[in-house]
Amino acid sequence: MTRGFDRRFVLGAGAAMLAGPAWSQQPAPVVETAAGRVRGSSAGGVLVFRGIPYGESTAGPNRFLPPKKKAAWTCVRDCLVYGPTAPQMNVSTLRPGQAPGPRLPSPIGGGSPTPEPPVGEDCLVLNVWTPSTTGKRAVLFWMHGGGFSTGSGSSLWYDGSNIARKQDVVIVTVNHRLNVLGFCDLSGLGERYAHSGHAGMLDCVLALQWVRENIERFGGDPDRVLIHGESGGGRKTSTMMAFTPAAGLFHRAVVQSGSQLRLDSQALAREKAARLLKALEIAPGDAGKLQDVPVGDLVRAGAKAAAGLGQWRPQVDGHYLPRHPFEPDAPAISRHVPMMIGTNRTEQSVFLGGDPAMDTLTEDGLRKLAAAWVPPERASDTVAMYRRLHPQKSLAELAYMITTDRSYFLDSTLQAERKAKQGGAPAYYYAFYRETPVQGGRYFAPHAEEIPFVFDTLANAERMVGPVTPEAQALADKMSAAWANFAKSGRPSAPGLPAWPAYDTKARATMVFDTTCRIENDPRGAERKWMAQFGSQQDRQSELPAAGHAGGDTPG
Repeated sequence: MTRGFDRRFVLGAGAAMLAGPAWSQQPAPVVETAAGRVRGSSAGGVLVFRGIPYGESTAGPNRFLPPKKKAAWTCVRDCLVYGPTAPQMNVSTLRPGQAPGPRLPSPIGGGSPTPEPPVGEDCLVLNVWTPSTTGKRAVLFWMHGGGFSTGSGSSLWYDGSNIARKQDVVIVTVNHRLNVLGFCDLSGLGERYAHSGHAGMLDCVLALQWVRENIERFGGDPDRVLIHGESGGGRKTSTMMAFTPAAGLFHRAVVQSGSQLRLDSQALAREKAARLLKALEIAPGDAGKLQDVPVGDLVRAGAKAAAGLGQWRPQVDGHYLPRHPFEPDAPAISRHVPMMIGTNRTEQSVFLGGDPAMDTLTEDGLRKLAAAWVPPERASDTVAMYRRLHPQKSLAELAYMITTDRSYFLDSTLQAERKAKQGGAPAYYYAFYRETPVQGGRYFAPHAEEIPFVFDTLANAERMVGPVTPEAQALADKMSAAWANFAKSGRPSAPGLPAWPAYDTKARATMVFDTTCRIENDPRGAERKWMAQFGSQQDRQSELPAAGHAGGDTPG
């Protein structure tokens, strides 16, 4: 299947990095899992196991059904290269108010393998990095970005070697079903498909169950599991906080630029499914025929069916998701789980900034763009306020700030304050302000730039972060340590970071990650309050649009 350019596959495609010559004489590590023995490789003082299967193929008769645990094998299975990637769906990267046209190279790139892993429905695989198979280390379980539509856990950006070795933790990344294959709600067509709309999330649950059952054999602690992800991975993490099958399988959570407050109503989810059947000319009574449709045809029909209704994603079904993840408040089921939540200062620049026209943006153009993000009658007031608060900023940077604050930033502060108000485990909030020098600095602090700092993979992501300077490495050391220590203890800390207070609705203490890291109270507070008057954009995106009204969302 062909893949369009963007963050979707780049953030979700990996590379098989085999052990270098210096380590070629070391014996290959073999671990006995509950299903059978797996052989990994040794590199740089870390043991690496790639493409471990945790579930059976989801093709054919298993399509749209809950995942099945991988059957046992008798031989030693080589786990030296990344496993298959879930079939990908082409998703538009255009944002509201943005016109199609030529684009500059995106800074989200450079993580694809040579050759790329195969794409297919036998994609329930995970990867493990560990310093040793003895001991009990905290585990960081990563769910990849790409919305709910695209991606893979095998990106070079997600390589766990450095963070595992330097921070003495175990890293797990996972592949699972996506888009129409992972989130098509066919529950109205019979009990067999009662949970089809959550298949992708159930895959992640099965992977967490694999961690609980096996991670001690890789030197991990099943009682200290952190789930985290960026963008779509953050949305999956948010969903897990309210997802009943996941209860008890994780102990901390980090949401990076993906605060999912609401998910699809069942009416919206079932409308997408109805459109899918219509696109494939399958009668509702013959839904079983969907399991025989060639996967490429199914994914293309899924894209057509979801157009104008938002991407395929989980839905509130009254059972596995009894309620929206963080609407109207934080879910009681995860009250005991501490969270870290944050965003980057100009998230939307990675999507809007590739348009060369942003270099010559006019005042009128800025107002028109703002009118696509805030109520149109408030666009001029919004631009005027931002110009007053930030008189030295260019019109392009103001555009990125307005659109980011309206979306990622507002939703993240709503999620953090709702978690804090719950009165259970604490919430911690961060803001990533480090500006990338790539392409002359045109992207400022874009969506996904923090990932290589968290994973300490700057050398694999120079297209995004720029050259690996001592200053950049120092920030990566702090961020990777903060994430690792949060996994270990439930409190984020790192050498060189100031003490990090929990978030509350009075001080709103925030760790600002920049060339100088610092605590600020309620950063961009005026902007937060301004956007809060409009409410979250997710309020309308989660419901079936009325006749004659546009629906959909901006995936990320």
